[in-house]
Amino acid sequence: MKLVPRILALGVVLPLAGLLCSVTIAGGLFRRSLVQDVDRRLLAQAAVESVSLFDGPDGRPHVHMPRSMLAAEVAAFAPGTSLIDPQGRVIMSVPAGRAVSAAPRASSAGHPRIGSPDPRHRDLTLGVMRPGDGLYTLHLVASLAPVEATMRSFYRAIGGTVAGITLLLASILYAQARRLVRRVNDLIAFVPLIGGSEAPPERRPEGTDELAALGGALTDAARYHHEQRLAQERFLANAAHQLRTPLAVLRTEIDLALRRPRDPSELREALEKAREETARLTLLARKLLDFEGLRSQPLDLQDVDLRSVVREVLERQAPQIAAAGLTLAEQGDRAVPCRCDPLLVSQALENLVDNSVRFAPAGGRLEVTARNDDGVCRLVVHDDGPGIPVEERAKVFEPFYRGSTPGSQTGLGLAFVADVARRHGGQAKLIPSAVGTTIGMEFPARRSAD
Repeated sequence: MKLVPRILALGVVLPLAGLLCSVTIAGGLFRRSLVQDVDRRLLAQAAVESVSLFDGPDGRPHVHMPRSMLAAEVAAFAPGTSLIDPQGRVIMSVPAGRAVSAAPRASSAGHPRIGSPDPRHRDLTLGVMRPGDGLYTLHLVASLAPVEATMRSFYRAIGGTVAGITLLLASILYAQARRLVRRVNDLIAFVPLIGGSEAPPERRPEGTDELAALGGALTDAARYHHEQRLAQERFLANAAHQLRTPLAVLRTEIDLALRRPRDPSELREALEKAREETARLTLLARKLLDFEGLRSQPLDLQDVDLRSVVREVLERQAPQIAAAGLTLAEQGDRAVPCRCDPLLVSQALENLVDNSVRFAPAGGRLEVTARNDDGVCRLVVHDDGPGIPVEERAKVFEPFYRGSTPGSQTGLGLAFVADVARRHGGQAKLIPSAVGTTIGMEFPARRSAD
């Protein structure tokens, strides 16, 4: 079922059915109340007539309604009255000339019987004993026409009100359903734009309900996907460019070596050049694999002591640090409890240490600090190398950005560090320092598993 008829069915038809059932039940109860009121009037009339039934001249039985000064005013709705003697003869009937056929007779005094032998009337039969004469029957009949007239008016009023409310409700729901369908169709039409080659169009929020929130989420997803696609395209283009240069140099050296005979020293120089480019290709391939693997693999979050992760990395890097002639200083809290992926954090720290080893001068100082400050794990690496020029600081965490400082390699090391921090819900940043370079990673100490 389409959305509009479903909303109309649930918002109009279903409530209308319930309302009609309620009106039917209420109408039945109302009619019952009106009939009970008729019965009470019959009982009141019977009570009055039975008390003074035999107080006429010479003790003749009679009813009093015709003698009332208000007889004309109440004639339209007063119950018809018949008086029946012990032999079953109708000796009096009010109003005069009222036809009485098969008049019922009471079987005993008192105990009035009320019923509806004819659905158009309500009857009351009461036996009144006259000592020495026998049992007389007082028969009262009230018409139910006023009750039916009242019920018709009731149903007309209720029916008109229900019809008006139903039309108004249907109009409002139909307009809202059409608006809702239009908004849903807009969202459906927007979905194919997610993942498209073009940037998603700007969407003005319409309202503050769940559909508006869904539209905002789809817009954000489309923008994020588009940005990720552009980033991936830039990454592939930069990777191809980075691979093309060492491959071209390697091919050139091999071609030159094969083109003409060379002495051993020339061949050795060509092989060393080829080996250098091969090492560069190997490093670039490893960095590319690390960088792309970071984006695809899920985090393996574990409760670890970040200080122990730092020690393991520095132990592995110790020969490289010693070869560079650097003095190592490990600082920070004695224990840094942290929930993280220890493998990724150690790889990021290795990249930071490797950068310091390449850029810091011999005899310089390398400091690694691990702290837990107010629920935030901080990992800081400082060296007293040449530092990063001011104009390059905004780009150092971008993939394939290679600074102007001698010793720059693939441009992926700091980008990897930034992505590791981001995957952990934190960030990597340059920390201002008077001398050298200080780079920090920080992320929440406790984080639920992805």
